[in-house]
Amino acid sequence: MRAGGVIIFMVVFFVVVLVTYFMFDLPPGREVAGFLGISVGDSAETGIRTSALLVGFFNGIVYGATALLVYTLGISLPAMLSRDKDS
Repeated sequence: MRAGGVIIFMVVFFVVVLVTYFMFDLPPGREVAGFLGISVGDSAETGIRTSALLVGFFNGIVYGATALLVYTLGISLPAMLSRDKDS
């Protein structure tokens, strides 16, 4: 994996976690948490919405992996196509 891919993943991950904290219903984080059997109830003890952070974590992984896949295909697909034309 190239360093650019890691940077793309991290940027998308942190942006999506931040966006999900304020827009809690952004899919598919709640569905992933439900699939894993994790309840996403709110806890007001700390003042931080832990359920929003958990859903944001799942969203960050899903959207970050998608962005990494698109980036990797965008980098390697033109090289593979030009290699086929040369032979």
